[in-house]
Amino acid sequence: MTVKSAQRVLEILEYLASTHEPATVAEVSRQLQFPQSSTSMLLHSLEKLGYLTYDPAGRCFRPTVRVMLLGSWMQDEIFGEGSLVSAMDSLRRSTGQTIMVGLRQGIHVRFILALRGTRANALQVRAGTLASVCLSSVGKALLAHESDATILRIVRHANAVDPLSRQRVHAQSLLEEIRESRMRGWMESCDFPSAGRCAIATPLPLIPNQPALGLCIGTSTALMQRERNSLVAALIQARETLGAMTQRRVTG
Repeated sequence: MTVKSAQRVLEILEYLASTHEPATVAEVSRQLQFPQSSTSMLLHSLEKLGYLTYDPAGRCFRPTVRVMLLGSWMQDEIFGEGSLVSAMDSLRRSTGQTIMVGLRQGIHVRFILALRGTRANALQVRAGTLASVCLSSVGKALLAHESDATILRIVRHANAVDPLSRQRVHAQSLLEEIRESRMRGWMESCDFPSAGRCAIATPLPLIPNQPALGLCIGTSTALMQRERNSLVAALIQARETLGAMTQRRVTG
């Protein structure tokens, strides 16, 4: 059971994080399908608490740095002196490609962090974006943590209700793909969510009391075909670096 007002506050913050744009009461109400009166009350309450700022000229709200600071302490708590974002940025600079971190939410993956690549025409993926857990590289990498029975249950559910999937998932093919990925340590997904796009992903080492995370490099299918080996090597090196950071923190 969730408290409705608390759930709505979090949905508002996640909506603002996903759009990267200020929003009016009417826009938030329409997008989240909340009553406009309660939406207005929640937005103004967040403003008074310092989590949003209000622009009278545009009649819109935007997050303040206080929202960012809510979870900033977790970087050092989980990764010690290292930083997940700095490791992602190092991977972006070494490859020139877009780097993402995602977690599984039911039959979806939500990208919670995304850094656009430095090369021309780099993929643009916003934090907060949802993708199919059964079709995306990050999703399939995260499914490697699950049992075959759990994966089959997720596939059945996804095939039944997932609006993001344009194609049905073949359960046995997915199981075989995941078994192979467990051995090699990474997963690939090409021409998803659109033709010409390709990504490779690896599950990050499990962190106590935290959801499983997947690290992903997104690029074009053509570039992946040319540079797959070097991109895979960079991805695995980043995973090992983050794993070492986490291990030092846990054992220290």
